Amino acid sequence: MGVYTDFFEEKIYDVLVEEDYIGELKKVMGQFRPFHEALDSFLLEHGYRGNIEDTDEKVKFISEKCRQAGVPVPRNLRKWYSENKRIERMSAVPFQLCFAFELNEGKANEFLHKVCLGRGFDCHLMEEIVYYFALKNRFTYAETQEILAKVQLVKPGKMQGENFVYTKYIVEELEEIETAEELIAYLNENAGQFGYNNGTACRTIQSLWREISGYGEKEGIAKREKSCMYSVWDRDGEETEEKNEHKSTDDSIWKIYLQILGLSTEYLGKLPKDRSLKPILKDNALLHPLAEEAFPDRDGITKILNGEHVSYERIRKLLILLSFYQYYGNLAAEKRTFDAGQEDEEKCILNIENVLSDANYPPLYPGNPYDFLILMAIRSEIPLTTFRDYMRDLYFEKQNEDASEED
Repeated sequence: MGVYTDFFEEKIYDVLVEEDYIGELKKVMGQFRPFHEALDSFLLEHGYRGNIEDTDEKVKFISEKCRQAGVPVPRNLRKWYSENKRIERMSAVPFQLCFAFELNEGKANEFLHKVCLGRGFDCHLMEEIVYYFALKNRFTYAETQEILAKVQLVKPGKMQGENFVYTKYIVEELEEIETAEELIAYLNENAGQFGYNNGTACRTIQSLWREISGYGEKEGIAKREKSCMYSVWDRDGEETEEKNEHKSTDDSIWKIYLQILGLSTEYLGKLPKDRSLKPILKDNALLHPLAEEAFPDRDGITKILNGEHVSYERIRKLLILLSFYQYYGNLAAEKRTFDAGQEDEEKCILNIENVLSDANYPPLYPGNPYDFLILMAIRSEIPLTTFRDYMRDLYFEKQNEDASEED
């Protein structure tokens, strides 16, 4: 895993120093490994000694591992290679493979993060708490199924009210549990704690958005940055106080969202009226499909602010983007410059990773195409400008692609 990570750490600097940064970035977008290659690396680390190019041999190896552990053989196993299908993170399959390959809880987290490119254990999901406990305590898959059969499973829904339990407190309580009987009793007696998931992450996003947009008499980061710095980006002109008073919440979210990205409605006039950047992002040569998937959007922000359920990937990417802007937007407003130093780079990365850790999400990973783009901006001398330049280049790249198709 380390070689792959180091490779993309170096590629960040290659892109930043290249005069034709767009050409270099396009090459990098083609170098992220597909799921089956990540799986191959995992197999080699866990006992596979056959021909790495032989799909039949790899399928047989995985199938035999599953049978030996009493784990169901994944139905789409061959398609991981023949059709480049990915493991569905929210299914039982990733955890079944963890039992098949006898991973402990730490190695399982790494598998989920670096092979599946998903989150680690979600301790607001009862099933995943049981998997975590079982892998940590070396239970077999059959023993784990017996525990699950005794738990009154609760499916998460919409987060309501203030009486919810943060993930870190659940984790602390789990560390005190020693036996399967204690775990079963704990889950059944505290079922109310598991009526939602991503609670910490959603509350963090809501807090970040208030800080960015402002609330009550408190002026937000976006307005402060716009008043002293953002005029260099925004070509829509200054809005009057009267206009601001009559803007809907949805209008405000859209405007601030575009400001974070460095886009203005001048550039987006030809888009559909649903206020979505999907036409720009889809099949764009400057954006890897895994980065395009669940890319932060206005709709996602609105739903999270309203307490509605959205996907893990949508939440994680939004956490990263808003934490990034919180740091560098605030820095620009305070120092009246987009320049940043090495110390800022370290502080911003630490800030993002603390936010992710508190929500029980994996840290930034250069081998993840979306994380790579954020790290590329952070490691530049003008992070916010670099990120906004990239977003505009995404727009112009799509315009050029569409023009070429018409010709």
